[in-house]
Amino acid sequence: MNDKYYIFTGSKQQEAPPSPSTSPTLNEVGGKALSLIRTSALQFPVPPGFVLTVSFFQPWLEQIKQSKAWESFLSRVASADPEGSVTREDCDGIKEQCKKILKLNAEQRRYIQDAIKAAFGNDNADHLGIVAVRSSSPEEDLAGSSFAGGYDTSLGVTSAGLQDAIINSFASLFDHRIYLYKIQHDMVADTPRIAIIVQKQIASDVSGVGFSLNPNNNCFDEVVISSNFGLGESVVSGIITPDTYVVDRFDPSNMKVI
Repeated sequence: MNDKYYIFTGSKQQEAPPSPSTSPTLNEVGGKALSLIRTSALQFPVPPGFVLTVSFFQPWLEQIKQSKAWESFLSRVASADPEGSVTREDCDGIKEQCKKILKLNAEQRRYIQDAIKAAFGNDNADHLGIVAVRSSSPEEDLAGSSFAGGYDTSLGVTSAGLQDAIINSFASLFDHRIYLYKIQHDMVADTPRIAIIVQKQIASDVSGVGFSLNPNNNCFDEVVISSNFGLGESVVSGIITPDTYVVDRFDPSNMKVI
């Protein structure tokens, strides 16, 4: 396996989980993708997909770091007040550069073609089907940081829109909310890294988020499920109040609806 992408294919995956020598690292694929790869290897019903690694996006980062918008950003980050000096306009300037100058090069297109074939069994990237494209930053979904809702996700993506969706997720790496979150959590803000997941999208009538412990009271004996009609984006973006179920781990019949 190369270091530009990793696949996960649900029940089609190898019978044993990948060994430490073959499994990607958190720094390569980010927490979200690493969890998908591991659960897929354990035969959980994970919709197939692949992750484009941090290394895959190195050429794009090099391009952005040559821009005047990036130079201006760096000078403000180095100021005595990095939180107050970097404005939304500074970050939007870098995002605009991403959408203006970035394109998949021939090598990147070849890697995506290979990943599509390996993950979906499809030799033709022009017949991708419908996928979701989302971030998997190495700094995301960790014990001390989440970045929940910070990076951009694209749903209902087809072959024609795949490049734009990837660029959109990549550009959100420079969002002002992401920058502020890093500064407020004492993270380095001038060394951006991101991996991006491309995953088969299922036609769900109801979607949601499950927590293996209750995040409201830190109770390890309670499972919490927040759900809503649709694809789940309304839940994770916080634009609605979802139906919430609190289930006793040891007695599932004991359930509270909030």
